[in-house]
Amino acid sequence: MYTEHRRRYRQNECFERIKDIVPSAPKMDRVSLLGETVEYIKSLKQRLKQLEELNVALRSDDIKVVPSGLYSPTQDMTQAVPEDENTLRIEVVRNDCSQEDAAIDIFTCLRDMNLTVNHASVSTDVYRIHATIKAKMPNDSSSDQLTLCSEIQDALQRCLP
Repeated sequence: MYTEHRRRYRQNECFERIKDIVPSAPKMDRVSLLGETVEYIKSLKQRLKQLEELNVALRSDDIKVVPSGLYSPTQDMTQAVPEDENTLRIEVVRNDCSQEDAAIDIFTCLRDMNLTVNHASVSTDVYRIHATIKAKMPNDSSSDQLTLCSEIQDALQRCLP
C-alpha cells in the first residue's frame, strides 16, 4: 500500500514538472498532456536541426557575420539581381523579426531552390536582419537569370514574415 502511494506521488510530481515545462499544458488531462509533450519535443527537435544547420553555415569560410552599424536600408526588402553570368546577388532586409528564424528561413529557402551560396554577409541588431548573399545559379536551371531572380524574390517573400 505504501509503495503504491509513493508511486502515485512520484507520478504526480513528474506530471507537474511536465506542466511547468510544456507551453499551453497547465490545465490538461494526462493523456492530452502526454500528446502535447510529444508534439513539443518534436518541435524542439526540428528547431535544433535548423539551428545546427545554421551553425554549420555560419562556421563555413564563405559566410561572415558583421556587426550592425553598417549602412543598410531601413525598409523591408527582398531583391535578387544577376551579378555576372553565373552569380546572383540576393539582398534581404527584415525589421521586427526574429534574427535567427529569418536567417534560417533565408538559407533554407535558397537551399530548397538548389542555389549554392558562395558568400553571405549578415548584419543584425535587436529585431532586424540585413543579409547580402551571392549565390551560384544551379547547373540544372532551365530559367534565365531574370526569371530565376524573380522566382527567388517570390520564394523569399513567401517564406519570410
